[in-house]
Amino acid sequence: MSVSLIMTNFSAGELSPRLGGRVDLAKYANGLAELENMFTHPHGGASRRTGFRFIREVIGRNLLPARSLDSISGWTAGNGWTVASAKAVCDGSQPEQSILSRALEFKEGRVYKINFKVSGYKAGKVCVSTGGESLSEYVSADGSYSFRTKADDKGSLSIIVDADFSGAVESVQVRETDPVTRLLPFEFSTEQAYVLEFTDRNIRIFKDGGIVVDKKGRPVEIPSPYTEKDLAGIRFTQSADVMYLVHAEIQPYKLSRTSHVDWKMELVAFSSPPDEWSSDKGFPSCVTFFEERLCFAASPSNPQTIWMSKAGSYEDFGVSEPLVDDDACTYTLSADQVNAIRWMVSSKKLIMGTSGGEWWLSGGSSRDSVTPNSVMVRRETTHGSAAIPPVVVGGIMIFLQREGRTIRELSYSFEADGYVAPDLTILAEHLTRANSITEWTYQQSPDSIVWMIRDDGLLIGLTYQREHEVVGFHRHSTAGKFRSVCTIPGPAQDEVWTVVERDIDGMTRKYVERLEDQFLGEGSIGAFFVDSGLSYNQGEADTVFTGLEHLEGKTVSVLADGAVRPDVVVKDGAITLSAPAKVVHAGLPYVSNMKTLRIEGGAMSGGTAQGRKKRISHVIVRLFQSLGLQVGYDGDHLERAPFRTSADKVGGAPALYTGDYEVKFNRGYDRDGQIYIRQDQPLPLSVLALIPEVSVYS
Repeated sequence: MSVSLIMTNFSAGELSPRLGGRVDLAKYANGLAELENMFTHPHGGASRRTGFRFIREVIGRNLLPARSLDSISGWTAGNGWTVASAKAVCDGSQPEQSILSRALEFKEGRVYKINFKVSGYKAGKVCVSTGGESLSEYVSADGSYSFRTKADDKGSLSIIVDADFSGAVESVQVRETDPVTRLLPFEFSTEQAYVLEFTDRNIRIFKDGGIVVDKKGRPVEIPSPYTEKDLAGIRFTQSADVMYLVHAEIQPYKLSRTSHVDWKMELVAFSSPPDEWSSDKGFPSCVTFFEERLCFAASPSNPQTIWMSKAGSYEDFGVSEPLVDDDACTYTLSADQVNAIRWMVSSKKLIMGTSGGEWWLSGGSSRDSVTPNSVMVRRETTHGSAAIPPVVVGGIMIFLQREGRTIRELSYSFEADGYVAPDLTILAEHLTRANSITEWTYQQSPDSIVWMIRDDGLLIGLTYQREHEVVGFHRHSTAGKFRSVCTIPGPAQDEVWTVVERDIDGMTRKYVERLEDQFLGEGSIGAFFVDSGLSYNQGEADTVFTGLEHLEGKTVSVLADGAVRPDVVVKDGAITLSAPAKVVHAGLPYVSNMKTLRIEGGAMSGGTAQGRKKRISHVIVRLFQSLGLQVGYDGDHLERAPFRTSADKVGGAPALYTGDYEVKFNRGYDRDGQIYIRQDQPLPLSVLALIPEVSVYS
């Protein structure tokens, strides 16, 4: 005899395989064995994530110094060369091949993009090299040229001409194409928020789905004091248009904005800076605001010390004689071990994480402000923190334990009359057991998700709403590796920006990509479910779509006018469709998988269904605005659900389906009783519930 069971929600997300026998847990009924490229909603359903939209390739700073083509200084010139007025001119007097070269900071094995322009061409050929066999094609005409190459250990840029060449080379740029990158948010307000792309000694700015450019259409770039090895150690805090940045080995800087395109990075001009800060003793590595004071902490020589500015005067660390309440404060934690402060978060109290425990600092009583003569410090827990600032969700701080693999929530407990920090990863420890978290960010809207990057490039999501007891993990993969992530407020929801490392045409390249807003459309024409993708919306239907140079040689999925088209290969930066279309989304495909745990229930004789042979005769999948899924009893036996009806226009897009869809399982008895759902087409999928018909053999 069979019974109908129902899985009403999936709010527990993906659970650890080690919980395979814990059917007694309440979250077992709401958990899944696998949730890949899908996420859980706080209200219970699971949806396919949208795709990542390509924004811009990450390119490092120009290695050639500014105005380097204004004089011969710094160049080694062969016969016939003169360098002046932003040009390198070869007059044709050279009797043989002639080279103009300059030593640059190339890193052996790294890939560089070389741009140059030939003007005033008269005769001969010219090419550019970064050493060894890395030569651009020889060119023999005016125009702008570009090529990519790996640098060798010579560390020099060479412009090579033959004996007949006469003309000029200008606008030379040398930029790394796969630099170490970190994204940081710059939020003046919810309407004016930017993404800062930090690379080696350079910053670029993104806003409104694109890069910020100047009046000439060139990307705005800010010189930075931070090299690629410094990027992971940057900590920051912000007040209006000023961002303060700290690093343990570099003096504190501030980045200020005066307009959309006017930015300035400068040293903080402190008044009476602490004596403990110097190039020998190091500089603070943590920073935040607390009670109208700018607070710094944890220099290499003083890892447990906090320095607080004068109240209301962020860059003044002076003290009066005698002391007054708004003077600067300095306090050193007293503990049995010297555990460095790793982060600070401003709340009703100043919450601090050290490598050995979690502390708070406040005034002499709960109602007093911090003053030089009134400071109270207490240690609350002893888990220890990693050197990654926590994310704050409501009044709860989610932080990483010191090994970087355990995620805890720090919140006040009235029962314990203090702060507690339970483990959030205990039910999904497999996601971080062998890999640590390197970065994370919090997306408040629309579904309260913490996005985190694992050291192997996997993106992990945590749907978190403590007030509704929603804690559900999910994992996300792509054809590449995620390297950095941040969020900024957007017009409809918080925007998730990432840096993704991809292998394109035999070379590693990094792209800035933005997660598309959640799909809310009534039709599939606006569905964007491809990675590193682009969209086209043309007035007239066409078959050729360009601008895909960043996916050269890759096979891409295509959704054209809401209908799935056959995959095509990008050639010369373009794709050609078999039939014309107006609205097209094209990008890398990805697969979404959802797998249930072993079914518990349906045993007619009482007891458990675990370990018994069981059969699922059919399953009803309750869907919301979905198309194109596959359902089956394992990953190799999946049935594609047909949603097209005779009422749909031939070649057009079928309507999105909302309702119950029944799938029969052509299988006998087994002991697991699991359900697989997969979406491998560029279409939406939202599963609200699963209703299997189960027979348990007894």
